[in-house]
Amino acid sequence: MSTSKRPWWRRALRGAGVAGGVAGAAYAAERAVVAGVRRKPDPDAGRELAPPFDEALRIPTHDDGSIYTISRGDGPTVLFSHGVTLNVRLWFKQFEELPERGLRVVAFDHRGHGESECGTSGHSVENLGQDVKTVIEALDLRDVTVVGHSMGGVAAQALAIDHPKFVAKRVRGLVLMSTLAKTHLSGSRRLRCAVERVAEGRLDAGALMTQPNFGFLLARIGFGRDPQPSHVELTRQMIAACKSDQSTPAIQALLGLDLTDDLPSISVPTLVMSGSADLIAPPSESRRIGELVPGARLEVFKGAGHMLMFERTEEVNDLITEFARDPGIGGASRRWWPRRRPRRGPGHRRRRADGRAKVARAG
Repeated sequence: MSTSKRPWWRRALRGAGVAGGVAGAAYAAERAVVAGVRRKPDPDAGRELAPPFDEALRIPTHDDGSIYTISRGDGPTVLFSHGVTLNVRLWFKQFEELPERGLRVVAFDHRGHGESECGTSGHSVENLGQDVKTVIEALDLRDVTVVGHSMGGVAAQALAIDHPKFVAKRVRGLVLMSTLAKTHLSGSRRLRCAVERVAEGRLDAGALMTQPNFGFLLARIGFGRDPQPSHVELTRQMIAACKSDQSTPAIQALLGLDLTDDLPSISVPTLVMSGSADLIAPPSESRRIGELVPGARLEVFKGAGHMLMFERTEEVNDLITEFARDPGIGGASRRWWPRRRPRRGPGHRRRRADGRAKVARAG
């Protein structure tokens, strides 16, 4: 019987079988890739990746919302501002280590993220800066170093641009990590389309992130070479926990962002950090900020992605500690950190030894 004369239900079943085979192969490939990443050595595996804190407070906003804050330690204060769809868990490494170096660390969930509630005026770049100001005022922070990651870096820039007199009195310096001042997304057409679909509400990133394997692969995009599996999984969990009715307008508020004309007005010491393999906030954006903010320092980590607090913890903590103690400390205005060597699994030395034995026998 020719193909055209076959009953429709047989043709449908055959088509479904082909589609099912392709879907099955894609699913198997997805599982294999995720399993490969998860098998990598991971010192944080099995740990509860949550920041330890001494005190938690809820602060009212100017528009009937609330901001959840945590703090730990004593000494010069560092205030941490996270990226879109994330929360205070992002800073667990800094909360573990920096108080041991004599610093006080404070972090907060942005409006509509984590434990914070969005106010009546919703999401905007202006509100990002205003909320940072609200936290500083409510906690009476002085001589504070503000560290902003991604959207949190936009918040830090908005604070300095919109409230210059306040910043001159209260802020010691800015650390702008994996962030940007102008949004035209990246050169990746697929990434740009995906972000636009999320911002328009046609794609629920949080729902995708609830899928353990596919969500893990999506979260992996935010990292450079050789991330720790537990850090990718933590990122997936944070994004999955952000409700779509908050993540969508928060992302929309960043589209069309352009602070470049105002960056030269920032008058406090500024340290800019970037990963050379960052697909979300490309290093060219950090270079732009470093060139426009007077006297800014730029530190670029070769091979690192968007999540520098996880990927380069020791170096990032060293830079934050140094900057918080003396933001005017000397050094190169542009510095490229060497690429980190991949961590070796337990079988690496055995495979290398086997290879040497084969060479010896061949000789």
